[in-house]
Order: sequence, then structure tokens, then C-alpha cells
Amino acid sequence: MTRWGSAAVAFGELTAPWQLVEPMPLEVVFSRQERLRSGAGRTLQHWAGRLAAKYAVLRLLDEPVTAEHLGAVEVLPLPAPLCGRTAACLHGHPPGVRLTGPLDGREEPGTRVRVSVSHTADLAFAVALTAARLAEDHDLEAVTAWT
Repeated sequence: MTRWGSAAVAFGELTAPWQLVEPMPLEVVFSRQERLRSGAGRTLQHWAGRLAAKYAVLRLLDEPVTAEHLGAVEVLPLPAPLCGRTAACLHGHPPGVRLTGPLDGREEPGTRVRVSVSHTADLAFAVALTAARLAEDHDLEAVTAWT
């Protein structure tokens, strides 16, 4: 059975990433790798999309929204084989999800949590679902080495 969760994050009146998560600390909600990736010239739209994906995953897993749970959902781009796995790669890559800490192991055997993110000028929307693992799924452990 496929399960799903969705979330929207409005950011139209905001000017800084920390405003998206206040009163929670930005450093708890976003991992070091996410902060590095999002901080590299990215817009607030990018931060809001990543946050919407985290909320969608928590809804999918039926977990409460806390700073610790948001921080345990890591959303990073999955590199394509042609990109050379470097942080300088500017090609679009689908977001990948890695569950850590209190959420580690929450995926059903043989499945992976997947997310899709979209934006407007002032709203980010994400859908998360569980789906069967595919042979071409990349290991997100490798992604953290190049972000």
C-alpha cells in the first residue's frame, strides 16, 4: 500500500531562512549538509521547498512536528551519474530523503521515502510517498560527502 503526505510553506512576506522555522533553531531543523547546500546562493524559495518536503515526510510517517523530527528528515539532491558528484554540479537533481536519528529505520523494508517539491513566487509545496526501492536508487550517505 502506498502512503503519502503533503505540506505547503508560505514564504512571501519573509526575508531570511530562520524566519521559516522560528522559534525553532535553524541549525536543528536543517542539517549541516542542508544548510551548506541551501546557503550556496540559493533563494528563500529553495529553503521553503526543503522545509515543505520535511513537513510532508513527517505527515507521511505520522510523526509530530518538532525541531528534532524536522532535523531527522534530511532532504538533499540525488546526483545523476553524469554530474561527477561534485558540489559544483548545476544540473537539477531530484530530491532524496534520508531519515536519521529518531526516524532512522522508519521506512518499511524494501521501500524508500520519495518527495516531489514545487514552488510559486510565495509558496512551496511538497508531496512525500513511500515507494518500492529501485535498482538505480543512490545511497544518500554518498551525497553528504559532496555537498
